[in-house]
Amino acid sequence: MRTILRDDRGITLLLVLLVMTLILSTTGASLFFGGLNSRISSNIKTGRGAMHAADAGIQHALATVPIGTNFNGLLAGSVSGFPLVDGKPTLTGSLGGYTYTVVVDNDTSVTGETTTSDNNRIVILTSTATGSTGSQAKVRAYVGRSTATWVPPGAIYVPAGSNSDADFNTSGTFLISGNDTNYSGDGNGDGRADSTSAGPNAPIYGVAPLYDSIVNEFLNSLTSTEKTRVQGKGYNGSTSPVTPSVFKSTVSFSVSDLANSFKNNAGAVQYLNGYHVTSTDCPSPPVNPPPSSCRFGTDASPQITYVKSDTSTIKFDSGSTVTGSGVLILDGKANVFGNFEFHGLVISLAPGPRGDESTEDKLKLKLKNNARILGSLILGPTGEELKFDIKDTAAVYYSSQGTNLVQANWGSLLPQPAKLIGWHELMN
Repeated sequence: MRTILRDDRGITLLLVLLVMTLILSTTGASLFFGGLNSRISSNIKTGRGAMHAADAGIQHALATVPIGTNFNGLLAGSVSGFPLVDGKPTLTGSLGGYTYTVVVDNDTSVTGETTTSDNNRIVILTSTATGSTGSQAKVRAYVGRSTATWVPPGAIYVPAGSNSDADFNTSGTFLISGNDTNYSGDGNGDGRADSTSAGPNAPIYGVAPLYDSIVNEFLNSLTSTEKTRVQGKGYNGSTSPVTPSVFKSTVSFSVSDLANSFKNNAGAVQYLNGYHVTSTDCPSPPVNPPPSSCRFGTDASPQITYVKSDTSTIKFDSGSTVTGSGVLILDGKANVFGNFEFHGLVISLAPGPRGDESTEDKLKLKLKNNARILGSLILGPTGEELKFDIKDTAAVYYSSQGTNLVQANWGSLLPQPAKLIGWHELMN
């Protein structure tokens, strides 16, 4: 009987040992898998952090790429923040312990595209983010230009350089208005809109220079009475003196690129040897129908018109009636007088000689008599000197009705911010 009991004690000890072994195994496995889960969670966390940093690199790039009509400047390495590294524009930055590098490539999948020449307005951004533990994520984004409705910086945009010698001459009862203005049809047959009315869009600046020095130059050209004639966003008629709508623009784009995009567009009408019309050529009131030399497109059929004069002055004489719709590029000195009226975008370029004010050699553009622009006027590109005159009852109105003509026909050529088209994660 005692022998049987001793055998039972041996079996009990064996069972105890087996149970302890099982408990220890289970505990060890729990600790092992707990540590593994912790490492997995850590890897997921750092991986997500790297992905967020890579995405932040794309957002940084989108905010840094300037407004434009294409990405040629970016691809050439001329955009601040994107120096060429191994021949490619490269942006670097950091976020939350991660560093990121964004490399720009042109989309060469389209015929006619090269590594440095963008025609389809699409570039490829590859953002690589790396953490201190070696975790890494990579994102590829396709970036184009926005197709939103274009709004000019001001009724008059002045991108003259910060050191430009600017000279603005104002007199008479002129008007510069950044308040959106609609215009009617020409019911009385004088070649101009019969009336104007308030447009639907918010005001923009009356005059929008790119630099504070040019803001001051323009303000100093205005008498206390003339300050009431520059209206738009920020205008305050209750201050003493009145606060005119002349403020520094937050928007910058290449006027030369913009002008070239328009003038090289198929269908653009070009006058390469200057242009001069008199009151006899284009009388007031105009004959019906007016000669083609007196009309640069209509609202129903707007056109791009490019006029170039290297040595003489582009002239629309007093007493003449010249009208147009679309885009008008005046490449050279220009005297725009008479009953001139244009609906859309006017770009004034002034290469060639500069001199003292008495000879008006540095004249860029002079608006006089009843000359009127309904849309926007761009005085560019950046240069050392600039002279702009607006006199008599001449007027420049911001008009979304006029700029929408340009948008509807050549919207892809207007300067727009960069826009994310799509992106995806790349496996390392």
